[in-house]
Amino acid sequence: MMSDTNRDYYKRMYDKIHASEELQERLINMKKNNVTQYQFGQETKQEQKKAVRPAWKVAAAAVALSVIIPTGVYAASHYFGISDFFLQSGHKLTADADKLIEKDIPQTTEKDTSEKMPVTFTVQEALCDSGSVSIVIEAKAKESGKYLLVPGDALETDPLENIGVTGQGTIGEYAEKKNLEILHVSTGFQADSPFCPDGCSYITKALNDDTMSICVTADRTKDTDLNAVMIYAVREAGSDDVMQSTTSFELQDGSSSEVVQYAVSGGMEVPGTQAVITKVAMEKTEVSTYVTVYYTDPQGDTDENGLTFRMKDKTGENIWNKDRGGSGVVSLGNGSYSQRIVYDVLDFPEECTLEAFNCWEKNIYGQFELTRIKS
Repeated sequence: MMSDTNRDYYKRMYDKIHASEELQERLINMKKNNVTQYQFGQETKQEQKKAVRPAWKVAAAAVALSVIIPTGVYAASHYFGISDFFLQSGHKLTADADKLIEKDIPQTTEKDTSEKMPVTFTVQEALCDSGSVSIVIEAKAKESGKYLLVPGDALETDPLENIGVTGQGTIGEYAEKKNLEILHVSTGFQADSPFCPDGCSYITKALNDDTMSICVTADRTKDTDLNAVMIYAVREAGSDDVMQSTTSFELQDGSSSEVVQYAVSGGMEVPGTQAVITKVAMEKTEVSTYVTVYYTDPQGDTDENGLTFRMKDKTGENIWNKDRGGSGVVSLGNGSYSQRIVYDVLDFPEECTLEAFNCWEKNIYGQFELTRIKS
């Protein structure tokens, strides 16, 4: 059983992110792997062509799950890539997606700021398609044996297992026992970069006391600029002073894309709400299957009805059990909105079911039978 301190930690972390249905259940029930999650704070919000109102139900591609080591203090491996992060969160990339993963990425770092940082940051891998981008960054203390790296939102009073270290006690007690200085490490896209800082998910894995891998996943569209700027932050425990540096690099999108449209049979109105579904589209790449629901809703700018969507399978084969979150509620203007749900790669079904539900109360508004439109 989890301690009250541990449970409070997960609930605090849950409040800071937009979690998938699967992850939300894992956080509330505390029945599976422990979770380390944080968001990189930005004082200046990115201006976007489309306003995004996230719902807790949805998150970017890889839901934020940390690796909890079952035996020993740390794993023997000192490299953790995008495929490993996907597997840890219960998903597997296709062989074609693995081929698209970039390595040895040219990157430019601001030397005048990075030289003052006690931690070096290196972009190790990147994977990009038309719907999302995932980046693995290694954070490593410059001086070995001196520091304990922890996520930016971690507290010294948090249970030790929350940073992936087996054993009793808290993070602070562990650091004191080993005579280590705690450094809080955060990363994220720069506010004026083409990727939304608020639309990211983060996965962390501690490789040892002073080395951490971070997987950052963000939404994108086909026309998103692929010149990325990452901002890194380090803060000493007990201090409000934050050291920052940035790295810039260009992503590559070598993916292919196929899009199909689905017709909604029966009434388009969502019972119990004022929403009306106007269109459902599915896109498949080597990395993911993206389901986008378009609808109108006079209450779309509020969380009053908590309207959220998910897919159901008519055949009972449960092909939609690989929900990886989504993009949240996107305002398209004039009372129109969209929500995107991300799944593992699958073949387009001829028929399937779209379910509308209230993400706050969990009650189901209704189901809609979808039929693939032949091109």
